[in-house]
Amino acid sequence: MEFTIRNANLRDLDGIMGVEEAWPEDQRSTRDKFIARLEIFPEGFWVVEVAGRIVAVSTCTLTHYDANDIGSFKTWEQCTNNGLLYPLTNKEDYNAMYIVSTGILVEARSLGIREALIQTHLSLAKKLKKQYVLVGAMIPGYEAYCNAMGEVPASEYAFILKDGKPIDPTLKKLKSLGLELPNPSHIISNFYQSVESRNHGALLVCDIPNHFQNEVE
Repeated sequence: MEFTIRNANLRDLDGIMGVEEAWPEDQRSTRDKFIARLEIFPEGFWVVEVAGRIVAVSTCTLTHYDANDIGSFKTWEQCTNNGLLYPLTNKEDYNAMYIVSTGILVEARSLGIREALIQTHLSLAKKLKKQYVLVGAMIPGYEAYCNAMGEVPASEYAFILKDGKPIDPTLKKLKSLGLELPNPSHIISNFYQSVESRNHGALLVCDIPNHFQNEVE
């Protein structure tokens, strides 16, 4: 089944909210938040269509990133101004893009849309000459691993490998798409509500110049 990715506009709001219903009710964003994202950073707001129907939505914004000081990334709400985004000044002053949200309808999750959206974000960062793309991801295998294998800190779990790849399914997928977990300090407690992750998040980073250089090679 073919899909197309394009920039969103206000006429898409009903379709966008339809995708948002795929999230648990207490984790859904509001129409006002999506309007704010369209107003602040429209070039980083995409919808995905299948046969003219919106089946996925992804948004990002600009930010500052310093691997030695991630204090501004302690929660998803802090990163994103509770989903409303922070007003942007001179866009050239920011060195990074932060992926705010991605939602995909259940019936469309096997089409490769998530992978295509990640590449769309990375390509935009390259176009805007940003050094990094960041995403705050959940680590949904953490609770199950501790229940099966015994308690370990989340900062250790995130670096456990099998066949050279992270055992956590989300970290494994994002790593395959070019996003890396720099060090244990990038595992953040109370980042986002998630029983499976025990409310932990992982701040993953793609170094854009290196990524596209390696891609050419």
